[in-house]
Amino acid sequence: MKHSDVVVVGAGIVGASIACGIARQGVRVVLLDKRKAESRASLGNFGLVWVQGKGQGARRYAEWCHQASREFPEFVRQLLDETGIDIQYRKPGGLVLSHGEEEYLKRVTVLERLRSESRDGTYDCEMLDRQAVQRLTPKLELGANIVGASYSPHDGYLNPLALLRAVHVSFRQQGGVYHADSPVKRICYEKDRFVITTPQGQHSAEKLVIAAGLATESLAAMVGINAPVIPERGQLMVSARVQPMLSIPVSGIQQTVEGSFIVGLSNEKIGINTDTDSAIIKRMASRVRNAFPALGGLRIVRTWASLRVLTPDGLPIYQQSEACPGAFAVTSHSGVTLTPLHMNQVPEWIMKDIVPAEFDNFSSRRFHVEAVA
Repeated sequence: MKHSDVVVVGAGIVGASIACGIARQGVRVVLLDKRKAESRASLGNFGLVWVQGKGQGARRYAEWCHQASREFPEFVRQLLDETGIDIQYRKPGGLVLSHGEEEYLKRVTVLERLRSESRDGTYDCEMLDRQAVQRLTPKLELGANIVGASYSPHDGYLNPLALLRAVHVSFRQQGGVYHADSPVKRICYEKDRFVITTPQGQHSAEKLVIAAGLATESLAAMVGINAPVIPERGQLMVSARVQPMLSIPVSGIQQTVEGSFIVGLSNEKIGINTDTDSAIIKRMASRVRNAFPALGGLRIVRTWASLRVLTPDGLPIYQQSEACPGAFAVTSHSGVTLTPLHMNQVPEWIMKDIVPAEFDNFSSRRFHVEAVA
């Protein structure tokens, strides 16, 4: 049996970021995953570092995302210095286009709610009219139905696979040990330590972090944590490379540094299903053409689908087990956006019990519902 201070289960961007942050404290960390790092949900990640619109009815989550956005530039600099990997982070702000007056008014309502729920009655995101949006997309004429958009200066984008690779490299540089193809079959809590069984052998540790995507719920249950997660299918398509035309990310539409356009405009709760649906792909393509008619001539080179991990209310879970102290479950739909906090603040919570302000808002106890007689 191999012993370490901490075992982290799940080597996607959430688990790897937490493992890296813990390893930076001089702690012996083992990172386990059931697959190789290159074969996971990050393949379907849009790569947005996104703030606007998040946190309706959950002020602390809106603040959490804003804090991550503020810390991202320094986080990227440090990661580049450590690993030499450019994750292609850009922060030009971001747009959510309004296709018609109805969408525009709905977006106004979203921002007004976020503003009213904030601590000081402000929210740094504004509605732009059509002319202002066109000035931000000078090389692409807007479609006739675009009446405006919301704009946040805190939004940006990056290469999600480069981010994942850089975090893994940094983790190993800190002395972390990574075992791919090591699916966890059983977790036992005995004598104040955890014994984790995989087909390749057993690991023991004083602390355990479960950040295993869709497997989080079943694994967390082994240590007494309720962490409900559900799959959401997202379909994507990517174009051939073309000359730079769009220098600002639009929700669901962006041009990469290399020149390809990536489109991801679908959200489907249909269970474990990664098939593509041609009808949905066509609707996505139609919406792109309606936004920017000139993109109708793009040559699509690939379409695919991936599963995102959501909680029932869409908010993160950060929960320590009461039955098995030292075991933690973490899951978040905003794994890319929250990377700086997962690498810096969450390890402080896990290793030193330094709890971020109002962190209890992200406890899984919010899902405990008592029956009413």
